[in-house]
Amino acid sequence: MSAWAVRSHGWGRGRCAGRRKASALATLCLLAMEAALLWFCNWSTLTVCAALKLPQIHAQLAARSARGVSLSSLLLELAGFLVCLRYQYYYGSPVLTYLEYPILIVQDVVLLLCVFHFNGDMKQAAPYLAVTCARWSVRPASWPSSSTCGRRRTRALPVRSPGASPPTPVQQE
Repeated sequence: MSAWAVRSHGWGRGRCAGRRKASALATLCLLAMEAALLWFCNWSTLTVCAALKLPQIHAQLAARSARGVSLSSLLLELAGFLVCLRYQYYYGSPVLTYLEYPILIVQDVVLLLCVFHFNGDMKQAAPYLAVTCARWSVRPASWPSSSTCGRRRTRALPVRSPGASPPTPVQQE
């Protein structure tokens, strides 16, 4: 290696070159640790979500009864999960940010079917499942397409100071 290469590129045994290498190595280590921590958090969340409703489903199957499970709260929870999943999907969020919702939705549907089965109302389960499937697949024509969502311009609202009087309405002639 020539002396020019050592001086111009910072290679060698100088103090600055050693600091730069240590700083770059520390940055790489931090990035690797951050990626590993993020991976662990993502997959541990998915694992917990996969097992969240299983004890409740198991208890219903073991008791052969739906006693203690509120149908309206179960439907409300299912609707909330569907809305959250639809929102995240519609706005193009990364899949790992909303992957727990399909897992929870499947468990809620199984729990809902258990409730209907043990209450003797399996014929009533069909409309609920049809509404759930239709809710997910139907998209009204009035909704904007996903390609225009990020490009919509909004008008900035004027900022008032806390002690200012409200604006006076303008009369049209």
